[in-house]
Amino acid sequence: MEYNEKQFRRSANMKALLIWILVCSALTIAYLLELKLGKKTLDFVVLFIFMCWIPVAAGLIFLKIKGMAFPLFREVIGIGYGLFFLFVLLTADSPMTFAYIFPVVSMLILYKDRGLIIRCGILNMLALITSLVIKIVTNTMNAEAIENFEIQIAVTLICYISYALAINHMSQSDGALLDSVQGNLDRVVLTIEQVKEASTAVVDGVTVVRELADENRDGANNVVHSMEDLSSNNEVLQNKTDSSLELTRDISTQVENVAGMVQEMVRLTEESMSHSKISSEQLADVVNSTNTMAKLSVEVDEILKEFKNEFNMVKEETGTIEGITSQTNLLALNASIEAARAGEAGKGFAVVADEIRNLSMGTQNSSTRIMDALSHLEDTSERMTRSITMTLELINQTLEKVTQVNDSVNRIADDSTQMGENIQVVDSAMREVEASNENMVDNMKQICDVMELMTESIANADFTTKTMRSKYEETSHNVINIENVVGKLIEELGVGGFMSMEDIHPGMRLILTGKNGKEYTSEVTDVVEDGIVVENLTCDGEVIKAAKGDVYQLQIIVDNQLYKWEDATVVQTKDGTYSITVETKPTVYNRRKYRRMPLENSCSITLTAEQQTFTGKMVNISANGFAFSARNELLMGAKGKALTIRVTDFPVLKNADIKGHVIRVTNNDGEFIVGCRMLEDNKDIYEYVEQNYKE
Repeated sequence: MEYNEKQFRRSANMKALLIWILVCSALTIAYLLELKLGKKTLDFVVLFIFMCWIPVAAGLIFLKIKGMAFPLFREVIGIGYGLFFLFVLLTADSPMTFAYIFPVVSMLILYKDRGLIIRCGILNMLALITSLVIKIVTNTMNAEAIENFEIQIAVTLICYISYALAINHMSQSDGALLDSVQGNLDRVVLTIEQVKEASTAVVDGVTVVRELADENRDGANNVVHSMEDLSSNNEVLQNKTDSSLELTRDISTQVENVAGMVQEMVRLTEESMSHSKISSEQLADVVNSTNTMAKLSVEVDEILKEFKNEFNMVKEETGTIEGITSQTNLLALNASIEAARAGEAGKGFAVVADEIRNLSMGTQNSSTRIMDALSHLEDTSERMTRSITMTLELINQTLEKVTQVNDSVNRIADDSTQMGENIQVVDSAMREVEASNENMVDNMKQICDVMELMTESIANADFTTKTMRSKYEETSHNVINIENVVGKLIEELGVGGFMSMEDIHPGMRLILTGKNGKEYTSEVTDVVEDGIVVENLTCDGEVIKAAKGDVYQLQIIVDNQLYKWEDATVVQTKDGTYSITVETKPTVYNRRKYRRMPLENSCSITLTAEQQTFTGKMVNISANGFAFSARNELLMGAKGKALTIRVTDFPVLKNADIKGHVIRVTNNDGEFIVGCRMLEDNKDIYEYVEQNYKE
């Protein structure tokens, strides 16, 4: 509610007036009852009512004239009710009359005017003393009245002293509060100025980021369109490539067939060459055999000629023998005749004997010559037989060679026929290859056209991407500026007292550092009015031994800020827990940003609240944050929730769990990319990233 001094003054006047009226009403009713009971006279009661209500009426008139916020209405109450109180003291016999002033005076404390209370106290004491003096003068004072008067003076004095002290305390408290408020207000004003400046810087940065984001969105749209064209052309390219691949496969098949045919042709050619070589050798043998047969034929011809000569000679010798035979026959005839002439046996036989001897010599010679001729004929016959035998053998061999040559020629003819068929197949395959090559050439032309379009799209996308990258760098620079401004703003807010123990919640991690440098870590289990409660405080397994008077440095990670106190004290409670208290406001720092290393290890994720575990894949990790992707609908509403992950095959963690809470969730067609912040910084991960990740 906005402060309005006039309104509060009006409210105080109305409340004081109300109490004044209530007190006067109560006293009026009391005196009317005494009138009815006969304890008071009518004249006295009328005078009492007049003295009671005339000041009230005067006060109402003042308020009517001056307004309900009339600042001197408190004085009117003090004087008006004071006169009525003096009248009551002088006319009443009851020792409790002195207390009639206290309800109204107590209400005057509303004004927190110590001077007014002191003045009222002085007037009250004067009224008591005046009533005492009058009673003494009128001789109506007895010992009991004097004793009551002492009590009245003491109680009245104590009450007014109490009122004055109370007002003084409230004034000092209000003054201190006002000073504090003024100081805080000054800090608030300063902080607001800083916030204003920071907000201006943030707004400027955000404006730049938004404009760059809009430009990047346009660039991204261009990239998307280029990618769509690229994708469309890629489909055409894919189809043409598939077609070319199919043609290539056909060509490969045809080439393999042709290669097989060529190999077969080579084999047939080799066989033909082998057969030709064998035929050549066999033909050479036939030629040699023919030459040998020709020589043998010449030799047989010579032998036949010699045989003819010998035969003619034998024929001549046979003629000679026939002549000798004829002569012998004649001689035999003559010998027969001579025998008939027995007488002359000697002479005639001698002639016959000589002739027969001559014939015998001639026959012998002829026989010798015949025998020689027959020997020659026998030799010639043997030679001719050998020649004829050799000739027959050569003829048989030649016949075999010719048969083999015929087989080889037939094989060569068959191989040539098969080679011709293979050549036709090769020619057909080559024609198919030629047709496929023509199709491939057409496809390659189309692919070249598509590649030109794709190259143009890629060039456009590359230019746009480079532009976006330069804008991203500017965006990143502005984001860093914003983070720095926000970080300084957070620090100033911490200095201004706007961040305190009220921001701490159970589950947050804390570090307690002693003068010996040992860092004791724990987790907040409860937050109480004067501090926080933790179940344990350990440093490398060693439990803290807090002595009375020891002061520690306390650090607590609150979201993305680090709260630091330098005056924390630790007390171990009866139930074994530790109570940590602080007296000052924290110093607040923006939490440090660390380099993030891309990571593709698998991981298991457990949502703390749901106690459900599922698998995912790491995206990146840093010393105080990580991101992963997973397909699970529970992640859709996981922002702000706590979770635990375990990264597979990540040596620095050694299968230890990492706790964090979700700060962002991005839905990428059912695959959720989740960014998390760790509860505390991890030095091991920091060192691992610094050593193993080079941007």
